[in-house]
Amino acid sequence: MLIDESFHTAYRELEERMKALAEADGDVFLPNPEPLGTVQYVLICMEPSLGWWARSADHARSRVEAGFRNFLFSIEDFILHFCVRRYLCGPAERYHITDFSKGAMLVDHAGLARIQRYDRWYALLQEEIDLCASPSAGIVAVGNDVAQHLARRGFRRPFTRVIHYSGQAGLARSAVVVGREDSFQAFSGSVSLEDVVATAEDVLKAAHVPSEIRDDTLSRLAKSELTTSRQQLIFNYKVAFESMRS
Repeated sequence: MLIDESFHTAYRELEERMKALAEADGDVFLPNPEPLGTVQYVLICMEPSLGWWARSADHARSRVEAGFRNFLFSIEDFILHFCVRRYLCGPAERYHITDFSKGAMLVDHAGLARIQRYDRWYALLQEEIDLCASPSAGIVAVGNDVAQHLARRGFRRPFTRVIHYSGQAGLARSAVVVGREDSFQAFSGSVSLEDVVATAEDVLKAAHVPSEIRDDTLSRLAKSELTTSRQQLIFNYKVAFESMRS
């Protein structure tokens, strides 16, 4: 699919201002995969984590310069991509995943002054959604913190809250199964690790990630497991996304 050049120019200009704010916050700007144009769904996550993919801030900057991008690292990242593609988007529909704030930080630091940080980023997030989302686009708040902050700021579009994909939200994964045990039992095993890895390969290619990073990521993912907890995560998103479509 061809890139919309006017969209691309506007997106890159917005990215420069995001990078400036991340650096002013003392964090490392981690770009998201750039959408090709307006999308039918936008998913808003929290903030990029530092530590899993980079040893230090300088290492993170060098990895970004080499082509590393957000939402393209963990098995949970790609579970989210898989679920959006299988259970939310129609055949001709596109999506964009972003974070409320774009500066990568250690998980232990992310909760400190989050409200104030999200307030600083709110105007840029609104610009990003105005640029990327079609007028009728579905908006998904990934996690309670995002949903609460959007509501507190009077976010002008309706949105749906879903659980965050982090392992720290593990208890929430099992909660949606309660009362749906038979449905989960029928669902369990219907998605394979190979399905998620195939999605990862497509996503990495579409994001034009350098081959070295892509191959390393796919090799690491192939050694993962779709544990019961991860099957529950997929089931959570299946239930939520199919409800949005209906």
